[in-house]
Amino acid sequence: MFKRVRDSLVYPKEILKYRKDSIFFVLFYLVFFAILLSTKSTIDVIKYDGLSEEYKTSIIEKMTVVNQDCELVSAKLVCDGNYLIKLYEEPIFTIYLDSSNEIDYSEYPSNEYTIIIHDEDINFYLYGISTLQLPLSDLPASIHNLDFDDQVNNPTVFYDNLFEGIDELVLDYKIIWGSMMVFIEIIISILFYLIFVLVSAWFLKRRYPVIPFKQTFTMITYSSTSLFIILTFYYMLELSLFIIIILLIVSFRQNGIMSREIEKRLKKKS
Repeated sequence: MFKRVRDSLVYPKEILKYRKDSIFFVLFYLVFFAILLSTKSTIDVIKYDGLSEEYKTSIIEKMTVVNQDCELVSAKLVCDGNYLIKLYEEPIFTIYLDSSNEIDYSEYPSNEYTIIIHDEDINFYLYGISTLQLPLSDLPASIHNLDFDDQVNNPTVFYDNLFEGIDELVLDYKIIWGSMMVFIEIIISILFYLIFVLVSAWFLKRRYPVIPFKQTFTMITYSSTSLFIILTFYYMLELSLFIIIILLIVSFRQNGIMSREIEKRLKKKS
């Protein structure tokens, strides 16, 4: 594998000698660089230790001030009447307080991810389907008791307890959501690279019809190594656009060298 990386970066002409590699090895090569592309997300997940101060400030600004007499008491929502309150909204989910006797899902949007705090449970309503129900008692102890009047009367205590509970909850499940996030990013990276290579291989095949598609796929995969590396460093180090353009020019130059070598060999055969 090292030789293929080296030759694709330094000796593009030599890529042709690997054109008959096993397709499984070629796919492994592509997946390897797709995994590298997700390195930054992996590092971010490992380093994550709770909500940032900026995000906490954003939550405070977005959260609805609950004017109704509602509180969490011993991990149970208690209100002085039947209320449906949109507590907090993000682009991908919305949190509600529901103090009615029974949840009426028809009152909730069916085109988003909804989290409903009702009685002693948290209900997850995903795009029109009730998917999961968890007891509020499973949440960290710091948010078992929250008086929403403290949003105004004692905001420091209210939000300190809230964020302490959120941080503890998120960190407890970091291995689950972190693994899912990294896995999804790897799948997206694989699909992105695969589509790029397939399209490029198709154009190369159109240019040189005598070359089997498997070989064009293999050569394009190896010749794209510099592009894979550029994208990896771009996401990891957040390089400037100017540097990226320069590196891409170098990458395309190497592809050009490989194409000229293909043409040269085909002319010799003819």
